[in-house]
Amino acid sequence: MSLKLISTLLHLAGSDGQVSGSEMALIYKIAMAKGLPMFEVEQLTSNPGEHQLDPDQLSDDEKYEYIYTIILMSKMDGRLDERELTTCTEFAIELGYDEAVIPKLLEIVESDSDLTENKEELKSEIQNYLKS
Repeated sequence: MSLKLISTLLHLAGSDGQVSGSEMALIYKIAMAKGLPMFEVEQLTSNPGEHQLDPDQLSDDEKYEYIYTIILMSKMDGRLDERELTTCTEFAIELGYDEAVIPKLLEIVESDSDLTENKEELKSEIQNYLKS
């Protein structure tokens, strides 16, 4: 799952046509936290390949981790252009969330500069957007 998450983040980061240094820093930070071999991460950064995500293979907690991390990534460069917003929405739908989850997450991001402060509370609220 972790390499697929890195691949997903690379696709999101590049969706606006440019991967910022802060976006790459977050990708490497996540990869290190997940204990991924850096040579594999390097291979992905140089050639992310096709975006492949199999939501049926993910638990609800893993889906939340994806959506949470996607929003963190979209926040990294300080701007969210239309292509990134579209990509975030597509990922959310692919993960099984209602598309309304993205505006809700963005509203939370705007009002809470430290998303990690209430991560479990946020998780509870966001999981309500998962389609059954």
